[in-house]
Amino acid sequence: MDIIYKGEKLKYLEDFWGEQVLWITDPKQISMEHMKFVGGYPNEYCIYLSELPAEEQAEILKQLR
Repeated sequence: MDIIYKGEKLKYLEDFWGEQVLWITDPKQISMEHMKFVGGYPNEYCIYLSELPAEEQAEILKQLR
Protein backbone atom coordinates (compact mmCIF):
# COMPACT_ATOMS: atom_id res chain seq x y z
CA MET A 1 0.00 0.00 0.00
CA ASP A 2 1.25 3.49 -0.82
CA ILE A 3 1.71 5.91 2.07
CA ILE A 4 2.53 9.62 1.98
CA TYR A 5 5.20 10.48 4.54
CA LYS A 6 6.80 13.93 4.62
CA GLY A 7 5.51 14.58 1.10
CA GLU A 8 7.01 11.39 -0.35
CA LYS A 9 5.18 8.30 -1.62
CA LEU A 10 6.54 5.20 0.13
CA LYS A 11 5.38 1.57 0.25
CA TYR A 12 4.02 0.32 3.57
CA LEU A 13 4.86 -3.32 4.25
CA GLU A 14 6.20 -5.71 6.85
CA ASP A 15 9.81 -6.82 6.55
CA PHE A 16 11.10 -10.39 6.81
CA TRP A 17 10.79 -10.28 10.62
CA GLY A 18 7.31 -8.74 10.68
CA GLU A 19 8.44 -5.17 11.42
CA GLN A 20 6.30 -2.39 9.90
CA VAL A 21 8.36 -0.38 7.42
CA LEU A 22 8.08 2.28 4.75
CA TRP A 23 10.03 1.19 1.66
CA ILE A 24 11.48 3.59 -0.93
CA THR A 25 9.75 4.03 -4.28
CA ASP A 26 12.40 6.38 -5.68
CA PRO A 27 16.20 6.22 -5.20
CA LYS A 28 16.21 9.93 -4.27
CA GLN A 29 14.42 9.00 -1.03
CA ILE A 30 17.48 7.32 0.51
CA SER A 31 18.52 10.63 2.07
CA MET A 32 15.27 10.99 4.04
CA GLU A 33 15.50 11.22 7.81
CA HIS A 34 15.29 7.78 9.51
CA MET A 35 16.02 5.93 6.22
CA LYS A 36 18.25 2.86 6.64
CA PHE A 37 20.00 0.57 4.20
CA VAL A 38 18.66 -2.93 4.92
CA GLY A 39 19.79 -5.22 2.14
CA GLY A 40 22.33 -6.30 -0.38
CA TYR A 41 20.83 -4.51 -3.37
CA PRO A 42 21.23 -0.75 -3.89
CA ASN A 43 17.48 -0.09 -3.63
CA GLU A 44 16.85 -1.79 -0.28
CA TYR A 45 16.15 1.15 2.02
CA CYS A 46 13.33 1.59 4.49
CA ILE A 47 12.12 3.50 7.52
CA TYR A 48 11.10 1.44 10.55
CA LEU A 49 7.84 2.74 11.99
CA SER A 50 9.01 1.77 15.48
CA GLU A 51 11.76 4.41 15.22
CA LEU A 52 9.38 7.27 14.42
CA PRO A 53 7.70 9.57 16.95
CA ALA A 54 4.24 8.41 18.07
CA GLU A 55 2.49 11.26 16.20
CA GLU A 56 4.11 10.29 12.90
CA GLN A 57 3.29 6.61 13.46
CA ALA A 58 -0.35 7.54 14.10
CA GLU A 59 -0.52 9.60 10.88
CA ILE A 60 0.89 6.70 8.86
CA LEU A 61 -1.41 4.12 10.43
CA LYS A 62 -4.41 6.40 9.76
CA GLN A 63 -3.64 6.10 6.04
CA LEU A 64 -3.97 2.31 6.24
CA ARG A 65 -7.66 2.43 7.16
